[in-house]
Amino acid sequence: PKYKSNPTRKLLEDTMIQLELGNFRISATHKSSNAKNHIVLHSSNPKEDSKIVKPVSAAFSSGMAAVAAIFLANPKCRVLIPDDCYHGTTSQLMNVLNHHHGIDYQKIDTTDESAIKEEIRMHISDESTRARPLVIWLESPSNPLTKVTDIKKVCDLVDMFRRRNDKHDISITTVVDSTWAPPCITRPLQLGADAVLHSATKYLGGHSDILLGVITTSPNTPGGIKLGSVLPTVQSSIGAVASPFDAWLCLRGLRTLGIRVERQCRSALKIAEFLDNHPSVAKVHYPGLKSHPQHEIAKRQMALFGGMLSFEMETEDMAMALAGGVILIKRGTSLGGTETLIEHRASIEPLDTNTPRSLLRVSVGLEDADDLIEDLLLAIENADYIIKKS
Repeated sequence: PKYKSNPTRKLLEDTMIQLELGNFRISATHKSSNAKNHIVLHSSNPKEDSKIVKPVSAAFSSGMAAVAAIFLANPKCRVLIPDDCYHGTTSQLMNVLNHHHGIDYQKIDTTDESAIKEEIRMHISDESTRARPLVIWLESPSNPLTKVTDIKKVCDLVDMFRRRNDKHDISITTVVDSTWAPPCITRPLQLGADAVLHSATKYLGGHSDILLGVITTSPNTPGGIKLGSVLPTVQSSIGAVASPFDAWLCLRGLRTLGIRVERQCRSALKIAEFLDNHPSVAKVHYPGLKSHPQHEIAKRQMALFGGMLSFEMETEDMAMALAGGVILIKRGTSLGGTETLIEHRASIEPLDTNTPRSLLRVSVGLEDADDLIEDLLLAIENADYIIKKS
């Protein structure tokens, strides 16, 4: 019982519903046994007899606990996962869920609509996989290469397959890990996704002092309604619920989310443009740059271009020297907090990572952008000197 009811956690979950959906429109309950336990309310119009479905939000003890809950709610599922994705999600699938729980996964380029379409077609046409749930996992922007997936296009594609196969019991769920794009930047549920997930440890909390993950489901899609009907049970049964204190700290962080993210995004764009014009920098990954492959998609899908960026130096040695030479910017693996962090991403990822060894990832904080640029400029100059001297 203590897992199922806590007013502070409930307030956070209700707040996340409002952030993700705003003045959400709620649809009639699907006539399906999978949705019978979904939270429903009678219409406020007394003349309407139909029941309406509310979205569900569930707060967990960490982002990875939230990730696990998605897969536990889809037993023995197949997962399509981005080829550039947070390594923790991939490691969970590879080391635990695949070996011990019969969950298969396939890495694909989720920015390639034809690749997703072909994988869905193969899943449905193969009798050995058709009965298994299919989870399409999107991460936009991706970690760390900032690939931007067209969420609406993918969700429209899934809807097309659902309509074509409505006589069969086909289960497809679209989940967007939007940790890098909090609700003031992107609202995946409004783009047609079944569920959106955040590691609230990052931008939502915003002060690097909590561990928390949150999932919110759509009330307007079959996959969202189905997931919402089982998610609270998974949350309470596995016991990985967010603590009341962490929920309270996250609510505190949400009060300044908009203004924090606005400044971080503005500074990130300024830093990305500086790096993009520096001769010692080989490549910059940031959706706000016109040179970014999915810049036009980002303009449609994102209110701001995000506070995360990555860039590549000519060599790994150069990247390591730069990371070791910053002063104002701190070396660290987390993101979304008030302080600017830099890290050599490949060093903390598995050996088979796709992340270039020469890449550095930056989480832009609230410091003055010009001060951050000066710090990077001096670190690049010192790294150039060290490498040339050696």
